[in-house]
Amino acid sequence: MKTFLALTSLLLGAAAPLMAHDGHNHEAATETAPHGGTLRNAGDYKAEIVINGDNLKLYIFDKQLKPMKLEKAELTGDVQFPKEKSKPVTFKKAGEFYSATVKGISKVHRYDMHVNLEVAGKKVVADFGIDNI
Repeated sequence: MKTFLALTSLLLGAAAPLMAHDGHNHEAATETAPHGGTLRNAGDYKAEIVINGDNLKLYIFDKQLKPMKLEKAELTGDVQFPKEKSKPVTFKKAGEFYSATVKGISKVHRYDMHVNLEVAGKKVVADFGIDNI
């Protein structure tokens, strides 16, 4: 009987932390990214970053993932690699997306990138926490 009670207490104690986080989501965007990149919420918009080697493409969508008209010729932002100071990044308009190159980004597994968006007169920040492991 003591073994049964001890085992039951142990199982209930282990399950309690799992139930404590039920009901909320820490993911920034739950939809599949249209171009296979990383999708994040950014104010009233969504932004997707697609990384191919050291080349980056940034797409901007409304909440229903319909492409937004790109009004600015370029966007600014920064990338923060572990144990380094942040480096500025400039995205230039290239048709239906913005493009940038960041030397060495393909060799880094974890980093943060922030892009200052201006869409329909509203300024928001797209925050990408990238983990390529």
